[in-house]
Amino acid sequence: MKEWDDIKGVMWLEKWPLTDARSGKLKLPSGVDCSVVAGRNEEGWEHVSVALYARRLPKWDEMCYIKDLFWNEDEDVVQIHPKKSEYANIAEALHLWRPKDGDWAIMGRG
Repeated sequence: MKEWDDIKGVMWLEKWPLTDARSGKLKLPSGVDCSVVAGRNEEGWEHVSVALYARRLPKWDEMCYIKDLFWNEDEDVVQIHPKKSEYANIAEALHLWRPKDGDWAIMGRG
């Protein structure tokens, strides 16, 4: 994940107390405003959550823009589709994930 100062040039990110997480508002190239929450968790993952104010899910090109904003173009990032019994989404949001160390061996990619 890029450094916060690199992202700050494109969007304003507010730091959450007692965590590494940041949140902010961003206007996508499509003209749609979105809310973004980004951070690194203790389990070793980088995470970005994206919710549009347009009350719809982000489109592929919008998620690609967010991916390129928060990560370098040569970094792999995934969207995870869990089993239905583990759905936890409470809004029209999509999430991007990447292991902090970039080690994808857990997924057979290493």
